[in-house]
Amino acid sequence: MPLWPFILLGFVGVVAIMVDVVNRKRRAMAIENFRATIAREFADMYPQHKRWPQNVNAYLIARLPEMYQNFEVLRGFIPQDRLLSYNTDWNNFRDFCRDLTDEKCVAIEQSGGVNQESDPKTVLHELLTKLLQYTEL
Repeated sequence: MPLWPFILLGFVGVVAIMVDVVNRKRRAMAIENFRATIAREFADMYPQHKRWPQNVNAYLIARLPEMYQNFEVLRGFIPQDRLLSYNTDWNNFRDFCRDLTDEKCVAIEQSGGVNQESDPKTVLHELLTKLLQYTEL
């Protein structure tokens, strides 16, 4: 009985294990980069609100390109059954960043914060929390 089929099968098994290890490492790096970007870019606003920036729209828009890059990398590692909700949560975050203006923030503050659900600080916190739920190992 020839040994070459067993050697070939063993080689394929070793390569499969190596590919799996590399993919797990790449996924861990994508998760870490996504978390680090949120922690760095929103340090004053998330998870504990310390300071709301002046010209909030420009502040948030300036952070979107790097966030989007990390979003795209992480998207490759999101399971198919969670991909739709991941994309939806990103789109909600992106739309919030684009639509929020200082005038809207001032109007909400002047209304006395009657509706807590529309408070931009609360909404931002909820949106970032939803995005971070996809980084749980």
